[in-house]
Amino acid sequence: MTALLGLLFSNLAVAAFNQYTESEIDLMWQVYKEQSPDISKQQTRERLYENQFLLKYAQKNMPELVERQASVGFSTHYHVIRYLDNLFIHQLNLTGKPATTGLEPFDKHWLKTNLGLYPLDGQYSDAQIKQFNDIKLDLFENPMTLYEFIASLSMQTRFRLHQGDSELFKTEVLKHRQFLLHLKQADAVIQTQQISLPHLYSIAKGDILRPSIQSWLGVKGIMHVESPVLTRLENKVTDAEIQQYYQQHKERFHYLKSVKAHGGEFTDREAALAFKKQAETSSIQHALKQLNQPDIYAQYNNYLTREHKRNWAVQLAFTQKPQQLSEVIRSPNGLWVVVMSYDHAFGYFDANDETVRYQAKKAIAVEKAIINYQQSWLAWQKAHGIKL
Repeated sequence: MTALLGLLFSNLAVAAFNQYTESEIDLMWQVYKEQSPDISKQQTRERLYENQFLLKYAQKNMPELVERQASVGFSTHYHVIRYLDNLFIHQLNLTGKPATTGLEPFDKHWLKTNLGLYPLDGQYSDAQIKQFNDIKLDLFENPMTLYEFIASLSMQTRFRLHQGDSELFKTEVLKHRQFLLHLKQADAVIQTQQISLPHLYSIAKGDILRPSIQSWLGVKGIMHVESPVLTRLENKVTDAEIQQYYQQHKERFHYLKSVKAHGGEFTDREAALAFKKQAETSSIQHALKQLNQPDIYAQYNNYLTREHKRNWAVQLAFTQKPQQLSEVIRSPNGLWVVVMSYDHAFGYFDANDETVRYQAKKAIAVEKAIINYQQSWLAWQKAHGIKL
């Protein structure tokens, strides 16, 4: 088993390029079709090589991301093992269950004694790492220390283990045992199928890291993930580029400048509903007149501009579709209102407006990031003789 794990993990560190076999592409095609039924074999092939390009780029330029996508989360290696085990189960039909023996000594007392207090910052000291590395676990076929076992776990999981959660510890042990069992079975199954275990590890790693790497490169967005590439490109955008972008995409910078509106305000909801019903059968102006109800926009001569938007009722008018009565809406001061706006007039932000500059810089940076990405991707294909 140790030799098999060495083959799976170590060879990838020096592999410059993986040429995938048709069997490997077919296998992953089946995997991808579970999520995207319409994906073609050619698209699968393109994705596998693009993932490899991304992974090689990341290993060179952002190794910390390759190791762990988030400091509080599971390591990438942990996610890869889960990915592969799922692949072994669903694509190779492996169903073997791991042995549950030998777990009795690892109870709450053992965990709290050997792990001690959890560090306040979640980071183990050199002394703690040495202490955990001195504890050998006889739970698996391959030699493993306590530190090697817990290092890949998430911060929350490790915290719970320090608290003595023995059931969680045993669950993680059984997950790893299952993977080792399926790994040995998978090796026997694929030996005659031109499928490489190191290639599968690389493919899994590429699939897992693909969104984060592309977000880092600025070509795909992930919420709460900043792209240093986009930040650098934004800082290099010139005034001339902003002006050109503004002229080419002026429609993106229009805004609702003014509206005309009418509205009624009532102390109880039933009166507001009755007012709305009457307005629907005639008009809102007629309903206001019939009920001798003051028009809440009369103070503005029913002509509302952005200068008036500090008033909640004006903000409401700006959000309505033209010529459509609003629902009966509760105002911040507890009254009930029905409004209608019309004659929506639009204006354009000035080219030097901060809103324009902000949006233009971001859009231009994304355009440049995509161009740079495509150029690098094509250069990588050419360097490795890949024709997609």
